[in-house]
Amino acid sequence: MGSRIRVVEPNLVYSATQRCNDRQFLFRPDHNPAHPLLHIDCPPEALDPTSPVIPVPSTINVIGASAARALALHPLSLHWLDGNLNHIHDGVSVNIDQIGDLAPFFRDFLSAVARGTNRLLERTNHVFGGRYHMEPCLDLPSAEQQLVYALTNAVKDGAVERVSESPFFSTYRHLAFGEPLMYWRIDWEAFWAAGGPRKKSHKPKDYLRWDTLELAPLPGWESLTIPQRQTRVRRLVRDVEEGVADRRRAEGRIVVGVPRLYALSPFERPKNPPDDGPQPLCHASDPEAHRGFKRRWRELLHEYHKASIDYRAGYHEREFPEGTYRPPIVTIYTSSRL
Repeated sequence: MGSRIRVVEPNLVYSATQRCNDRQFLFRPDHNPAHPLLHIDCPPEALDPTSPVIPVPSTINVIGASAARALALHPLSLHWLDGNLNHIHDGVSVNIDQIGDLAPFFRDFLSAVARGTNRLLERTNHVFGGRYHMEPCLDLPSAEQQLVYALTNAVKDGAVERVSESPFFSTYRHLAFGEPLMYWRIDWEAFWAAGGPRKKSHKPKDYLRWDTLELAPLPGWESLTIPQRQTRVRRLVRDVEEGVADRRRAEGRIVVGVPRLYALSPFERPKNPPDDGPQPLCHASDPEAHRGFKRRWRELLHEYHKASIDYRAGYHEREFPEGTYRPPIVTIYTSSRL
């Protein structure tokens, strides 16, 4: 979010984006075609518990398992999670008791994605270049708009013609057809706690676990049946796909397509990357709601800045506006030794 302070209100859907540091092609299923276990996904025998082969996850599995694990550690409502060439979109909300879980969820999720991606690419670079961007959706129509934006992002960017063709991580088929979101991981904590490699009969494969990524319906969709939600998702996505196709034909543009996407290297950057536009303050279908939020935001900033000055001056019991995070206190140690 750049220099913007983090504010979390309960029962609001937040649309978040995490952008890759180098704008690299990271979120494809098979990063390194030369690797024997990185062709779309692991071969079935690698996931067989009786096989001695230690499986290597696809990037899709890395993202899904990382999100499922972070969600188990820090429960909140995850509404969507979709990837593109160089960024991830997700939508989350919390109740009053889960406000403290939001920041740890993103910390653990993004850390696990970065570590898993670097293992696949056999590198040590930073994967994400900064803080995640996050904006509130003030009403159901704006939350639906952000959900559909995330699902159809690859279509709007001209990467694929249909969302169902996307090679990136996507929750579309779960939201539209009910397909389960299941991902595997090695429980390394349990492996090391049980003795690690010191035991000859000890294999990491013995600690392979399957996790299911659970998505929550948007606030306002709870009254809809599951088939009704799926039908709504399919219709909203289809409307966007048809609109993008019409504009593409009128402008004479083409779709990149999956084969050309797979030909890209995760170690190459685009020659002319597009500039990011300004981050919106919020998302709202009603202009008056947007103006009201802007007024409240200015008042909150005024109160936060006053609290921050007192806090950094040593008044550590200073109360901050509800839903905000205190700035970190940095202690500087000096030494007289040269």
